[in-house]
Amino acid sequence: MMKNKNLIQLVCSITFVLLACSCIKEDFDEPPLKIPTVDFKANTTIQQLKATYSGGLDSIKDTIIIQGVVISSDEHGNIYKSLFIQDSTGGIMIALDRTNLYTTFKIGQKVLVKCKGLFLGNYGGTIQLGYKDNNTIGRIPNSMIDAHIFRDGLPGNAPQPKKVKINQLTTNDICTYIQLDSIRFQEVGVEYASQMSSYTNLTLLDSAGNSIILRTSKYADFAYQKTPPGMGSIRGILTIYGTTYQILINSINDIFNWNTSATFESIIYSESFTTSQGNFTTYSVKSNKNWYWSSQYTCMVINGYQADEASEDWLISPPINLTTYQSAKFNFRTWTKYTDPTNSEPLTIWISYDYDGISNPNNFNWTKLTATLPAQNSTTWTSSGDINISSYVGKIVYIGFKYTSTSPTSATQWEVDEFKVIAK
Repeated sequence: MMKNKNLIQLVCSITFVLLACSCIKEDFDEPPLKIPTVDFKANTTIQQLKATYSGGLDSIKDTIIIQGVVISSDEHGNIYKSLFIQDSTGGIMIALDRTNLYTTFKIGQKVLVKCKGLFLGNYGGTIQLGYKDNNTIGRIPNSMIDAHIFRDGLPGNAPQPKKVKINQLTTNDICTYIQLDSIRFQEVGVEYASQMSSYTNLTLLDSAGNSIILRTSKYADFAYQKTPPGMGSIRGILTIYGTTYQILINSINDIFNWNTSATFESIIYSESFTTSQGNFTTYSVKSNKNWYWSSQYTCMVINGYQADEASEDWLISPPINLTTYQSAKFNFRTWTKYTDPTNSEPLTIWISYDYDGISNPNNFNWTKLTATLPAQNSTTWTSSGDINISSYVGKIVYIGFKYTSTSPTSATQWEVDEFKVIAK
């Protein structure tokens, strides 16, 4: 009888456990999704806010509210304690004393900013929204951020960048999201950012030779990666320092559609001589005459007539860096008047890879080049045609215009203009 009683108790216990387990829900109810909302509206555009800036450290005393979409992310370490937002009128940088902003302010998040009590300032030409730091613009303290910046809704899609060419950029594009196509790196195979300095500036070029700076922090998670050959597209936030445009990328994924085997020609150096002799130098080996820039003709001019002796005068380019290119050429145009009957080549073109940039060129190695030049006394502007210097890629070179005359009374006048070096 005792044995049957124990058996009945065991069966009852097992049945209780099974019934208890069957009452446990397999799925827990998920907590409701909390969507941030605001009960106020913007009353000022970003462009209108920036237009109120009067210089120095400018306190905002009016009840100004702006609205924008986040276009920046500090997730990958290239942007630090900064939030960039833009609306249909422009963009602005907000300096914040907080890290890991991407966890709250994701790209595509709509935000509203109560600006009263904050400050506008200028750093290197970029108008910023922040707080006072002595007499300069600084970051909004962490304790104040949530009282001024508010999320509205869930993050949307990332805004589409504005496709623009380098030579089309304007100050209205500063702090906005842009895209540049058919771009290549001038410095190929180098790290995006050196660990020797906080930021590294690399040069991006388009097919017309226009350039813009890619600015990268040494703390970016892609700092150690190498810049690729070829060409492609880049998207990022446009900034400016002084008069130099710069682009900041959020991540390495902002460099895309890259064709590492693609090449294109671009003008890597040009001098139009419109306002001066530019970076060209002159050296007179013989005579008291020399090349000079003419404001009348807006070009470089030489004439050995009435010199104290027969002339030898050089017009020499600045150093042309061909170290990262596969091929190179240059061209220019010339004009001449008068005749030096015993001098068959009063103007010749030369190239050197060891010139020092300042001394007598005859103390260095120069190679004579073939160019199309006008006949003496033609008084006709003549294109030189493309002069191939691909054999000098991998080197830094100087290009020289050597003028000679046979006597002070037997000399020609020569003019040089529109000098361009093209490489790929």
